[in-house]
Amino acid sequence: MTPKPHLILLALLLAASTARAADDPKTLMDEGHYRRAKTLIDAEAAAHPDAARTLYLRGYWLLGTGDAKGALPLSEKAADLMPRDADYRYQVAGCVGTMAEEAGKLKALGLAKRFKKEAEAALALDPRNVRVYEGLAQFYSQAPGIAGGDDKRAYALAESLVKIDPAHGRLLQSSLYYRDKKQDLGDQALHQALAEAPGDYQVQMSMVRYFASDTRKQYDEAEKHARAALAISPGRIGPYAVLAQIYAHLGRWEDMEHILAESERAVPDNRAAYYQAGRTLLTDDKEPARAEKLFRYYLGAEPEIGAPTLAHAHWRLGLVIEKQGRKPEALAEVEQALTLKPDLGDDAKKDLKRLKKG
Repeated sequence: MTPKPHLILLALLLAASTARAADDPKTLMDEGHYRRAKTLIDAEAAAHPDAARTLYLRGYWLLGTGDAKGALPLSEKAADLMPRDADYRYQVAGCVGTMAEEAGKLKALGLAKRFKKEAEAALALDPRNVRVYEGLAQFYSQAPGIAGGDDKRAYALAESLVKIDPAHGRLLQSSLYYRDKKQDLGDQALHQALAEAPGDYQVQMSMVRYFASDTRKQYDEAEKHARAALAISPGRIGPYAVLAQIYAHLGRWEDMEHILAESERAVPDNRAAYYQAGRTLLTDDKEPARAEKLFRYYLGAEPEIGAPTLAHAHWRLGLVIEKQGRKPEALAEVEQALTLKPDLGDDAKKDLKRLKKG
């Protein structure tokens, strides 16, 4: 049977879209592929070191990897070169907002006020920018009044976003309702988002979190929405990791192994699904030998930016080894974890202390 012309055109358009996404560093970072993006950004920096786009992308990468202070001067320069671009201006807001979260009270107040100023300026440049709406609304809902916090303003922004982008507006409303413990309204807004855009990745992953939450534990529904998210964006690690967790929790070993193998084929540079499956088994206190294999495999490759660190994997590997009665090995793993990351956390330090006591 000869393919219909409109189907051929659709296939070509989808292929072109996928190719463009693979070549765009910002899209790659938004989908969690920071190491792939870095290679492209470095190439742009070598060819055009002072271009606004290069500065913006370098700042975007640093901000995404947790270095807001390093990202700020690059982002400021980019915004100065592109004074009419809302995304460039909002990146400055993102830098100072992240810095505010990590600063002392007095410095945080000044940074919060600057975030508000920069984000409002970005919204004035592009009154339909979804990311700016989301960031500003979260600021108004979380910031103290002295820094400009205003719950009414947060809800008003969410209502305005509903008119521009119904699905993401409803998602924003749901997050505000949940923050204010208005569970029924949050649930309603979340389901409205799904009705508006069932083909939206963010919407489907929000439904996954909703059904997999400790209060619901509707794993069949969570699995269904994770599969939907996977169909929408098969190159992201999120759905694979969630499905691996669900199958580990339910003891569906064949399904777990299948989704892990599938994740490796689709996202070969991110083994987070293996880590999350192992972590679930550790939390559930079952199958420590199986969890050990998962953590050891995760430790066999450098983690993607934003994925669990090697320190976290060594720590949890130590705990599952301890459950198998091999305390000297367990102690060595936890020591390695705290050597790699001394600020790993109080729980890891308590585990180290306990293991040293024998």
